[in-house]
Amino acid sequence: MLGAMRKSFRDARDNAPSVLFIDEIDAIGDRRKFTGDYASYSVQVVNALLELLDGSDEREGVIVVAASNFPQNLDPALKRPGRLDRHIVIELPDQAARVQMIATHLGLGSGATGDLHEAARAMSGYSGALIAQVAKDARRIARKEGRGVEIADLQALVPPLAAVEDIERWESCVHEAGHAVVGLELGVGDLEFIVVARRLGHHDHRAGHVQWKRKVTLNRRKQSYVNEVTMLLAGMAAERVIIGDILDGSGGSEGSDLQRASDLVTLMVSNLGLGSLHYLEVSTSKDLDDLRRNDPVVRGKVEELLSRYLSRAEEILEACKKDVELLASTLMDCELVSGQEVLQLIGRSSDDRSAV
Repeated sequence: MLGAMRKSFRDARDNAPSVLFIDEIDAIGDRRKFTGDYASYSVQVVNALLELLDGSDEREGVIVVAASNFPQNLDPALKRPGRLDRHIVIELPDQAARVQMIATHLGLGSGATGDLHEAARAMSGYSGALIAQVAKDARRIARKEGRGVEIADLQALVPPLAAVEDIERWESCVHEAGHAVVGLELGVGDLEFIVVARRLGHHDHRAGHVQWKRKVTLNRRKQSYVNEVTMLLAGMAAERVIIGDILDGSGGSEGSDLQRASDLVTLMVSNLGLGSLHYLEVSTSKDLDDLRRNDPVVRGKVEELLSRYLSRAEEILEACKKDVELLASTLMDCELVSGQEVLQLIGRSSDDRSAV
């Protein structure tokens, strides 16, 4: 492996100008986490790659690009200045990107934009690779029938958008209104918009979303973390206050309200000095999850604080119940409501927010 790594860099240098692409670079690993019989060799592999990346004089005209689905598993030294120091996060394609991808893969012009946009909406949640595969299958259908590919070929392979039933949409509207009202009450940031979709693709797992814009600060007070966690739990709290029951939309997946709230509280009590004085080296979501699993004291403290902040969110929403209901009703009529419209609707201004 060491010889192959050096040969790859040598070939790139001999063919400069060139791009050397390292796929799945997280397979190299992190020296801090190597254990077992091969730990010493694994450290040599990381050290050799660092040496090759540092050899700037021998890499003239060579750009090194790496990709990973798990960047948190990389050795930190690989991402330092002079090595792999520019980082680009590629999210799932949005509506505009999906339209462009479909048109490119199918070789379509601008004439079929209406059907194209509808197909792109139905493919919400698809990765670029999955869109390419569906387009490939659509072309295969057309070839078998001896004709050019059409949008209908693509639509035949993708389940259509499904309408969200009124009761489910109302529940989503209440949930998102809870986030918004509590977030405004506590001043967690500037509310940009709230959206609750009427139709969803079969890869969509959430109907609604609240978008905040927050100021980047050097230091954060403990109350800032408490307010953010309270806002994250406010969707669940709104379900209790308005609907009288709790739904499962606050948890169940990475990026959910409960996951984000649990991670923030775990950080507070484990290494930020905002809930206890001891320090544990945890940073990634997996580290935090492992800590909760393996340390019953931390797990109990996290559960206690989450329950406390959920009750706090419920108290705020009980006092602002009419605002939540009014905002939820507005969202039922409009898929998207801007932050300014929300402020006007519930009789607040941007200056009414509490200091974070």
